[in-house]
Amino acid sequence: MSWDYQKYLHVYAQHSHHQESFIVGNREALLELRKLIDIALSNGKSVGDFFPSDDEGFQLYVGVVESEDTFNSLEMPYTEFGEINHNNYFINLKDDPRAPYSPVILFPDNEKEEDS
Repeated sequence: MSWDYQKYLHVYAQHSHHQESFIVGNREALLELRKLIDIALSNGKSVGDFFPSDDEGFQLYVGVVESEDTFNSLEMPYTEFGEINHNNYFINLKDDPRAPYSPVILFPDNEKEEDS
């Protein structure tokens, strides 16, 4: 695949709180990401297709969260705690025994279902 025409993007989450995160990509990918952000700001959500450097494609979902309670119910984005962080360092919404939730709840129309 050609570097100039393919949307190459890496999204690196924080390993734990107070650590940095990164979004890096080629120009095509970053322009597409900007477009997806603009669409999400207008429509509430958007999705785009990207490739990491191994050419294994993935979809990136961009969503606007309008409610503080919804945002606080989402699991922390840290990778150090495993695939699902099961309340590790989860400090929000202690009165909701089902929290934290995967961010997939923001995209109910997609075909992927949240793992229970």
